[in-house]
Amino acid sequence: MLEQNDTSDPISEICLNFYPDQIDVLQATTQIQYWLNGPDPLDYVNIYINNDEKNNGLNSHFHYVSLGLSDLYGDERVHKRVKSAEENSGYGYELTMRVKKEINENEPPKWPVKLLQALAKYTFQTGGILDEGDHIPNVLSDSDCKIRHALVCEDSMLKISQTRFGRVKFLQIVGCTNDELKFAQEWSTRKILNLMKNFRELGNDYLLVDLKRSKSIFELDSDLRRKTLRNLKKEGSFMSFVKSKCFWRLNLECSSNDGNFKPYDQLTFNIDLETARLFPLILKQRLDKENSFIFNGIDGRSLILVPENFSNSNCLVTKENPVQSNGEECQVLISKRLIDSLYIFFQQLKLDKKVN
Repeated sequence: MLEQNDTSDPISEICLNFYPDQIDVLQATTQIQYWLNGPDPLDYVNIYINNDEKNNGLNSHFHYVSLGLSDLYGDERVHKRVKSAEENSGYGYELTMRVKKEINENEPPKWPVKLLQALAKYTFQTGGILDEGDHIPNVLSDSDCKIRHALVCEDSMLKISQTRFGRVKFLQIVGCTNDELKFAQEWSTRKILNLMKNFRELGNDYLLVDLKRSKSIFELDSDLRRKTLRNLKKEGSFMSFVKSKCFWRLNLECSSNDGNFKPYDQLTFNIDLETARLFPLILKQRLDKENSFIFNGIDGRSLILVPENFSNSNCLVTKENPVQSNGEECQVLISKRLIDSLYIFFQQLKLDKKVN
């Protein structure tokens, strides 16, 4: 449902500083609020019209801003009340999206609202939070276009802010193609986003989502793929962790834990298909270059793969005790031989093939 908003909540107040002429901002509202057992966790999504006046309207767009991941009320109907303004408000962030506005287009599309609600629902249901540098595969997989995935960055205009109910940052959802996602995973989400800002097709710094965009940045600039591959080979992957539908368990005879790290001799690690597809990259571009990697599971626990020659004061695993855990975190030492054999194993699975 679309209606006008009176901008009395802390998020709308922040946005009003940038859109002072849009006091009665267009707002998508949920019919039944989440705190009244409604299905959608975001109470509202504000939709601002950015006419990009500094560029004579070249990058005009609809600017969607979520309301509900942070505390809007301060009365604990959804989020716990903060003790000081320096603490995170709710989950500590709101989501934004900038969608290209066509000439004479006055009605904002509704699909971004559904997308922001779905991403917020993931956080509310699992506790998994998004952050700058994350990537989200197949989030637009139902759309009949090349923009099927998303990368996450800090909103180019809305910065970290102190509200009366705590601190809030604004994370922008940026649409991307298969190629752009692949290089974000293999190299660096932040560096790919910086490359994307060089293209007017994405509105430069605005990083607009345009479902009609038919070419990736690597097709728009024929030399960019070669340069990126060269940097990837030189630097390896900057992706140091992944949040995924994975979980692990230790051998039952030693499963009791008092919070202290202790050695174990058996570990079972279950991963989903998307994580399995990333495994060859993790093995060759992280572990084989002597960098650790963290899997943050759906149960809130972490599993850390540690290569043999990795040096860090928090590293507890040794050749004598290659598996150490305190129940919430598990460290696993990975030898060069195991890296190579796992890489061959995952390559032979041919996980990139489409499943009918």
